Amino acid sequence: MQPKINLSFLIIVIISVLSCLSAVALGAESIRVAVADDEKEVVLFSKAGLIIEGAPAGRVEKRLTFSAAANAFRRPMRVTAADGEIRVNGKGYRGLMEVRKKSNGLLLVVNELYIEDYLRGVIAAEVPPDWAVEALKAQAVASRTYALYRKKTSGRRPYHILATVNGQVYAGRSGEHKNALRAVRDTEGLVVVYRGEVIPAFYHSSCGGHTENALELWGLDEPYLRGVDCECQAISKYGAWEKRLAVSRVAALLARRGYRLRDISDMVIESITPAGRVRSVSIRSGGAAAVVPAETLRAAMGYSFIPSVFFELSVDGGEAVFSGRGMGHGVGLCQWGAEEMAEKGQDYASILRWYYPGTSLARIDEL
Repeated sequence: MQPKINLSFLIIVIISVLSCLSAVALGAESIRVAVADDEKEVVLFSKAGLIIEGAPAGRVEKRLTFSAAANAFRRPMRVTAADGEIRVNGKGYRGLMEVRKKSNGLLLVVNELYIEDYLRGVIAAEVPPDWAVEALKAQAVASRTYALYRKKTSGRRPYHILATVNGQVYAGRSGEHKNALRAVRDTEGLVVVYRGEVIPAFYHSSCGGHTENALELWGLDEPYLRGVDCECQAISKYGAWEKRLAVSRVAALLARRGYRLRDISDMVIESITPAGRVRSVSIRSGGAAAVVPAETLRAAMGYSFIPSVFFELSVDGGEAVFSGRGMGHGVGLCQWGAEEMAEKGQDYASILRWYYPGTSLARIDEL
C-alpha cells in the first residue's frame, strides 16, 4: 500500500524551499541570533508543520518539546516551519531554529535567518515605530552594520549576536511594524563603512547633548567613533533625571563587585571625560577612599537605575543623589538625536554621516 501524500503540505514546503534558494541566489546575508539561553525546556510549534533537518521525508510534527533533562543531543537539532514561521516557547520567528545542549546541560536556541528578515524584528524594538521615517532608516542601516560587524567578529561561538541589549533587541515576528518594515526595505543591503570596511556601528538611546569618544570607554581610537554635538536634549525623554539610593545600599551593591566599603561618608566625582561624562568616582569610607570607575558603579547599581554616566553627584542625608541626563553609553548614533535631525528635514544618510564622521554607505554584496 502506497503512503498517502499530503499535497498541501508538500506545496508549502516547495514554496518555502524555492524562496530560500531565491534568497541564496541573490547573495542574501544570513545571521545567527541567540534567542533563548540556559533553558530547561524549549517548545517549538507551527500550525503548518515543523520540518526536522535530516528526518525521514514526509514526517510532519506540529509541536516539538526539547528537555534539558530528557533529550540526549548527539548534534544540534535544526528545525524549520513549512510556512516560514516557527514559535519558540510561544514567540514567533522567521527562519530556522537550532536547539543545542550546552556543556552545562541546559539548552541554547539559535535563530538562523537572512539579515533583512532579522532586521524586521529589530527596528521597532530599538526605537518607537512612529518616529520619522528617516530616523527609522538611519536605525535600520546602523543595526544592519552592527549585526554584520558582530558576525565578522564572532569567532567560534555558535551564534553571532544576542537578542538582548547585550547585542541588539530582537523581538522576532512580534516586533515587526509597517513603518519599520519600510525602513528596512528602503535601505536594503546598505551598511556604514570606513575605508571599505564595515564599522562597529555602536548606538545608544540619548547622549545628553554630546556623544562620547569610544576611546574613553573601550580604548577604540577610531575617527568615526569620536564625539559630536547633538540636539537630542530638545526632545529626549531622558533629558534630565534624578536618582537617589541609600549609601548603605550602594556599599552592598559594590561589595558584589569586590569593593569593601563600610559607612560611606561621601561620594565625589574624581574625573570626567572631555564630553563631560564621569570617568570615576571617589568614595570615602572609614577614613580611606576608593576610586571606582563610573561604568562599574553604574553596572553595580543597574543600568536602568542609573541611565548614563552623564551625571552630577552628592550625598544628602545618607543618600547618594545622582542628577543626570541621557541614557546609554553615549558612543555612536544617538537615537533621540537622529529623531531630532529627521524632524528637521535631514535624511538618513546625513544623519549617519554626522554620528559616524568620515564614513560612507556601501552595499553588503559589494564588500
